[in-house]
Amino acid sequence: METQTLPIEPPGRTVRVAWLWTAVFLAATALYVGTAQRGVSWQDSGMFQWRVLTGDYTGKLGLALAHPLYIVAGRALAAVSTEHLPALLNAFSGVGMAVALANLATVVALLTARRWIGLLIAAVLAVAHTPWWLATIAEVYTWSVAGLTAELWLLALLIRRPNWQALAALALVSGLGWSVHNFALLPLPVYLAVMVVLLVRRKLPAWSLAVAAAAYVVGAGPYLALIVPEAARAGIVETVRSALVGNYGRQVANLAAVSMHWKANAVLTAMNFVSALLPLAVVGWIRLRRRLGGALAAALGAVTLIEIVFYVRYPVPDQFTFLLPSLAMIAVAAGVGLSVLADASAAWRKAAVAACLTSILVQPAFFAVAPDLARRQMGERVRERELPYRDELRYWLTPWKHEEDSAERFARAALAQATPDGVILPDSTSEHPLLLVQRLEGLSPRVAVQYEARPLPPYPLDPRKFRRILGDRRLFSVTSQPSELPQDLSAIATIERAPGDMLYSIDLGGSESSPRP
Repeated sequence: METQTLPIEPPGRTVRVAWLWTAVFLAATALYVGTAQRGVSWQDSGMFQWRVLTGDYTGKLGLALAHPLYIVAGRALAAVSTEHLPALLNAFSGVGMAVALANLATVVALLTARRWIGLLIAAVLAVAHTPWWLATIAEVYTWSVAGLTAELWLLALLIRRPNWQALAALALVSGLGWSVHNFALLPLPVYLAVMVVLLVRRKLPAWSLAVAAAAYVVGAGPYLALIVPEAARAGIVETVRSALVGNYGRQVANLAAVSMHWKANAVLTAMNFVSALLPLAVVGWIRLRRRLGGALAAALGAVTLIEIVFYVRYPVPDQFTFLLPSLAMIAVAAGVGLSVLADASAAWRKAAVAACLTSILVQPAFFAVAPDLARRQMGERVRERELPYRDELRYWLTPWKHEEDSAERFARAALAQATPDGVILPDSTSEHPLLLVQRLEGLSPRVAVQYEARPLPPYPLDPRKFRRILGDRRLFSVTSQPSELPQDLSAIATIERAPGDMLYSIDLGGSESSPRP
């Protein structure tokens, strides 16, 4: 089926990619910014919006989840407009994904010596579920994969034409990537192996190692600026643990456990392959060595394997979001596969191109109808606890979010219920929407949202102090689940929610905490 070998940028042929990069970037930016959520988000996205708003560069989940360079960039957006900061951060994710796709298109074009293949593969990936879903809410993953695709570009150039400039650039981008997300550490062993081989074979000067190390330190500077003082405070061992795995050491080291949400994650993962991407990637992997040469094929194959293995064995509730780097690697292989078929015959080329074009049309159409199809199978209630105003199936299965405002609507209603001076005990999903809406919209200023042990102290440590500080203020919670309430509180309290209310009312008993009429 294969008629010729096309190494990266064949001798005598230069693939000009400036217009390709620009066209993909502008088109993807328009798609993602146009479909981005317009305001406050739930869960981690709300956390990022709050951290940027308050200038929190470390967070509370360990250094591994600090993402300092992302917060720095977000603070620049905050200087543009505090009022519209949530929307700007959501759009910023789309810009990051657009950069990633433009880089991907360029990498594929260089690997195949065909710009149209780079353009087509980028278009197929652009409307896949996880990339589109993450590109419409405040997240770090899109900018992390933007760094990964830039690294692949530099890696290919370094292997084909070894020089210290490419090595230094690769080290700099990898360091910057670490300052965005720990994802950047996964392919680092491959880059180091490539560097060592090139040094041993004397294709790079020995002093280029020092230049690369310096470049990496410069790129990782924002992260190192957090690590060094933390090491002085907490000790080296604890700081290294925090920097590498944060509060998720068990999940990072997992070899056998499966997420309790594995079924939902399997469905959301599968939605990325309602396209020709995976079949083309299989063809690409089969022909990778013959097409790209042993060194480049081995490097790309190793990065792909590392990314996929990490994703498969990472048992967290939002596991499907960690698929993004793997999808980028699959797309690179798909580009090589499309090139193989294009060279096989005119019939194969037409069939492969038709499959890609069909994929671009079918994926959004499927996402639009998927919630209704799932509802027919599952009924209206799809999880034990559903959030007010949020259509769970549409929220998770449909990637575009420009009409999704459930977090804001919930927060406004909850704050109104707790007015004038109630105290709300949120869960991890709702705490940041409540804080953001209260701060940005100036609603119910005397209502207190419990956050980081304030205003109420931990109940189990000193119940009397808890009651004394609460006084005669009304106490509410977002959920009645014991796991989401202060320890021991659910055992002694009366927790009720009237029809139409957003919050549960908590009565601890006794005059100091009895709810007022």
